[in-house]
Amino acid sequence: MNEISIGAVGAAAIAGLVSLLGLIIGKEQKVSEFRQAWIDELRKSFVAYLVNINAIGDALRLKKAGQPIDTSAFIAIYKSLNEASHGITLRVNATEAAAKALMKSMSEFETLAENNASLTPEKLRDAEKAFVGAATELLKFEWNRVKRGEEIFVVTKRIVCVVIVATLMFLAYAWATREKTDDDKESSRPTLQLVQMQRSGWMM
Repeated sequence: MNEISIGAVGAAAIAGLVSLLGLIIGKEQKVSEFRQAWIDELRKSFVAYLVNINAIGDALRLKKAGQPIDTSAFIAIYKSLNEASHGITLRVNATEAAAKALMKSMSEFETLAENNASLTPEKLRDAEKAFVGAATELLKFEWNRVKRGEEIFVVTKRIVCVVIVATLMFLAYAWATREKTDDDKESSRPTLQLVQMQRSGWMM
């Protein structure tokens, strides 16, 4: 009866832990899907930001070559650049190191863009290089996070695995102890029978 009880409790405990782990994995998969979609949208904002930086650089090169610049088109470029900038700002976590580096590169470019006299193609290339480097690091960081999983998932998975192993070890110990107890009982029975026989003979 004890063996059945221990086995039933152990099986129920393991089944419950496995079910919990399955629920966590399902939720984690959904979160990862959302995060991947978020990364894709962030990448689009990065591309839009770079495209508009390059468009500004092209316009400045044309101006330097003596070509007239359409003011309305120039304003449209800056509008698209601002949209991309806000799209990036609203999607990143400004407290993380990778995001801080990205925001710093964007801030440097925006400071540069405030003064048309200092907005040269050479400085634009430097701003673009800094932005690409920071954006690449941020995307790498986020991709590694998707592969690793959310922090709560990682911690819970470890706890569940430890509990499952501990439960299995406990069941093995309980089973071994039960077997040893049964063996001791079996070995003591002939002695008891011999004593009883001797007592019976003595009494006769």
